[in-house]
Amino acid sequence: MKRAILSLFMVVILFSCSPNLLMDQGSTGNIVPVVQEEPEYELIVLDPGFDTWYYTAWSTAKDRMISYYQYWNNQYVNDWNYRATHPRFSAGFDSMIDYDSNINYGIEVERKLYYYFQWVEAVKKQPILFAKRYSGL
Repeated sequence: MKRAILSLFMVVILFSCSPNLLMDQGSTGNIVPVVQEEPEYELIVLDPGFDTWYYTAWSTAKDRMISYYQYWNNQYVNDWNYRATHPRFSAGFDSMIDYDSNINYGIEVERKLYYYFQWVEAVKKQPILFAKRYSGL
């Protein structure tokens, strides 16, 4: 199971368990392929107050398609990581986020990550996205 731990105060940790093909020797001595299931991902946010806010802010009526969350998560992660690596912008962005837009994390992880960024901007009052890039200026 993959777990990403996010916090403004903690380093992002990603535990990996990738799917692979195992070879199992059967009782007759034949080699039998055993295919593991697809990896599962879970996002754990350690910031106090996020989970309560998340469960009150999200509802099925507000839900979007996974492609919407993936698009915005990619934008947020790019700007977050830029801020984390540049001293001029790094206040509050102590850790990098290991996010690969080519990986299917599933709707629950994508949604929760998106809402984490929304929470940081709304509750922590820390803008993440660089406005000029998105305002067309």
